[in-house]
Amino acid sequence: MSFAKLIGNERNKQILQRLLSRGRIASTLIFAGPDGVGKRQFALTFAKAANCLHAPANGFATDSCDECAVCQRIDADAHGDVTTLRPDGQYIKIAQTRHLAEEVYTRPREGRQRFFIIDEAERLREEAANSLLKTLEEPPPTSTLILLTARPDALLQTIRSRAQRISFTALTIPEMETFLTVNYPRPKPDTQLIARVTGGRIGQATAIDLSVYRQARRTLIELLELLAGGQNRVRLLKAAEFLGKKEREEFEQELDLLTTLLRDLLLLASGQTPDAIVNIDAADRLQPLAAKIGLPRVLAWSEKFHELRHNLRININRQIALEAALLSLA
Repeated sequence: MSFAKLIGNERNKQILQRLLSRGRIASTLIFAGPDGVGKRQFALTFAKAANCLHAPANGFATDSCDECAVCQRIDADAHGDVTTLRPDGQYIKIAQTRHLAEEVYTRPREGRQRFFIIDEAERLREEAANSLLKTLEEPPPTSTLILLTARPDALLQTIRSRAQRISFTALTIPEMETFLTVNYPRPKPDTQLIARVTGGRIGQATAIDLSVYRQARRTLIELLELLAGGQNRVRLLKAAEFLGKKEREEFEQELDLLTTLLRDLLLLASGQTPDAIVNIDAADRLQPLAAKIGLPRVLAWSEKFHELRHNLRININRQIALEAALLSLA
């Protein structure tokens, strides 16, 4: 995808295109920002523009054409001068960075500029990060390292001081809706929901399965409706058993969704219009539920589930903890 087609982070586009137009690409860049906001796509587009066959004879193109053989091969992760380094298991290990350091000093195989994209750079083990320092101190002019990270402060200070940092933010809801409409057309209610659920993060927006999301949401809305009734303790215990038996990651995802639903209920109970909530397509069900629960109870529920999420860090029994939370609120 070219810079012209990318939506959002306009200032970052200008920075990268200015570097290309001057023909002086920084040796090390840190692309910092939340997961899924387009950091990797920006890095690939930067690499494509620098190597695009439609570039001027003595410089770089300021955007990729997306049509030449080079652009298409970079998109397909099949270009010899664009390499992505990812964690091997939990971490990026020293053997990986040592190999990268050797490769950095070889000239481009088929293009103008070599790019080494380090994904999830915060997962560099300390010894692996230290092995990169010499490379960052004496970088060759034909190689560029781009570190992608959601946690820039987790990088060694010695690395941060040797790199130019570019900060990325999530798209606004209108920007995300425009992006999805142009690139992933679907019914408008689906587009509106995805833009809100993913919080402007392109990576999540292109991967989400709405049928799975809506099924999980339906189950949790039923739980909230049951909780609002406050009578059927047996069904609450069965709901806690059903959710508590899920694997930890899936259970935490359910809690994230529950938190989103409670935030929507809070807005509605505070008098906000349905346009302000995330689950805009479920407003007809959430609005009467918010009126029934009332603002004080929504606040109490939100606090209780926040406490539950916090307690998960100490490896509590999920089912028992959820049972206790539900029965205390019924």
